[in-house]
Amino acid sequence: MKLKYNNLSENQKMLIKRKTSSIMISLFRYAFLIAVGYVIIVQLVYIVSYAIRDPEEMYDPGVVWITKNPSLSNFKLAFEGLDYIAAFLRTIGIQILSGLVEVFTCALAAYGFARFKFKGKNIFFFFVILMILLPPQMTVISMYLNYAHFDFFGILKVLGGVFGKDIRPNILDTGFVFWLPSLFGVGLRSGLFIFIYRQFFKGLPKELEEAASIDGANAFMTFIKVVLPSSGVAMLTVAIFSVVWHWNDYYLSIIYFNDNYPLSVELSKLAENVGAISGLGSTVSLGVQMAACALFIVPVLIMYIILQKKFIASIDRVGIVG
Repeated sequence: MKLKYNNLSENQKMLIKRKTSSIMISLFRYAFLIAVGYVIIVQLVYIVSYAIRDPEEMYDPGVVWITKNPSLSNFKLAFEGLDYIAAFLRTIGIQILSGLVEVFTCALAAYGFARFKFKGKNIFFFFVILMILLPPQMTVISMYLNYAHFDFFGILKVLGGVFGKDIRPNILDTGFVFWLPSLFGVGLRSGLFIFIYRQFFKGLPKELEEAASIDGANAFMTFIKVVLPSSGVAMLTVAIFSVVWHWNDYYLSIIYFNDNYPLSVELSKLAENVGAISGLGSTVSLGVQMAACALFIVPVLIMYIILQKKFIASIDRVGIVG
């Protein structure tokens, strides 16, 4: 065998090495994907298995994965404990709406960084990088105080001094605590989204914008009619990340809200809510917990299933790695 290999030409040897290398890379890729897929699928099967399990079988050693008597009682109790319809609508109206607003405002900010020269550009972009690096725990106290006595550059405080009373509104426990940061491009993970958009816009051909300028379009109209329609892959990437992160947000929601909780917070309060409904105290069965988790992840899972092909293609186009 070795003799036959030695008799091959250099081109044939290079071809064999390339094929061998390609096969090894493919085997490693498939092994990695199978391992990751196994971990994810097992967790999903575990959740479904316990969610549809009859309460009497919960501690039956004879039932491991497949229940003998499937039941939706856990889903019913979890649905009531989460106050699912109201919490779902609050999540859509506050968190998801904020995430979608960020998709546009971050694109607008990133376009300015990618295409325009202005004083302090590098300093401002340094603050964008800080938004990525600094965790929300470092700014949450100042943000909380600002929302509790909301003001614009101290104007309302000055007017309150003139009128003799504090006229600064308290916007805590309202959607404005998420809507306003998203509107001004400083919301949840905005720094990362601006960076993704900026990298994508820098790769767009400038000829498109020059043609729009010749036709009489100003910078904003060029952004709306030329740049955004050409940035579908970047927008899809940012939109999915933004929606998922807002959907899963717990830390800021539990701090800013006192009553109007989204689903992420209601999930953490499940035991308390179910206990109040069933009269069993703060004890809640594993089946109800798994049913609540399933109700929480199903909307995002459906969204990803619908968009998975476009999402994977967009990740490749915008160059996100790691």
